[in-house]
Amino acid sequence: MLWFRNIQLYRLSPEHALSAESIAECLMKKPFFPCGSHDLMSQGWIPPAPHVPDEFIFARQDMVLVSLKTEEKILPAVVVKQEAEERIRHIEEEEARKVGRKEAKDIRERVAEELRPRAFTRISTHRALIDLKLNLILVDSAAAAKAENLLVSLRDALGSLPTRLIQTQITPQTAMTSWLENEVPVPFELDADCELKFPGDDGAIARFVRQDLHSDEVKQHLATGKLVSKMGMAWNERIAFQLTEKLEIKRMSMLDVLEDELKDADVDTQDAMFESSFALATGELRQFIPELITALGEELAS
Repeated sequence: MLWFRNIQLYRLSPEHALSAESIAECLMKKPFFPCGSHDLMSQGWIPPAPHVPDEFIFARQDMVLVSLKTEEKILPAVVVKQEAEERIRHIEEEEARKVGRKEAKDIRERVAEELRPRAFTRISTHRALIDLKLNLILVDSAAAAKAENLLVSLRDALGSLPTRLIQTQITPQTAMTSWLENEVPVPFELDADCELKFPGDDGAIARFVRQDLHSDEVKQHLATGKLVSKMGMAWNERIAFQLTEKLEIKRMSMLDVLEDELKDADVDTQDAMFESSFALATGELRQFIPELITALGEELAS
């Protein structure tokens, strides 16, 4: 259990003045409530640890875990359109007149309002780790837009959240291309997948999966000017991951050494496993993230 499969990484200003206690106090004022019958969406904070259901954070060693729950009503536009068109057709036939644009718009809105209570519901949960020691926020999301949504909700709850995306002296794309051409800095290693593309939005793309990245075929693509946009890597023989050109960390998984340490943990309940795995995962992340930033030439000053 590595906790996070994907990470969107943000720098928290050292002047944030946050504490685990202040975060918990603010989040409990913005709890999740299910959608009402006419609501399209509801969003709020929930306890992140099942064994402490009354706590809106789970905090250990200045690592604060938070969880945002979202409920959305899914009402396909085509369903609204079909029902509205049927009503418009009925009016035009019964009253022998043409329904105008404004009236048609009102009918569509009325249909959507009537159908909303019967809409399908989609529920999602997104988590984040707030590292008050290293001043980092790690959002568990493969999509930057969803991570930003969590930060907006967190900022709304806390009143202020001075954050920024991390930028490094060497861009991930430049660094990964160099690593592929030369060698990867210790304690990182290449895995067996990568994506290369020509610069520009319409550039040609070459993808390699389960292949030796030192092969002549890969080198030929580099020689034509392609740059690395994604690359599978491993850190310290403990974590496998994919790094992207946007400094996104994706497809994280534990390697055998880390899995063995988790199995060897002396726990006999789900609650104890939660605590043990949280301590192990956050301890690894506190080493992994700074070493990745160092490998990219350190962080640019804000």
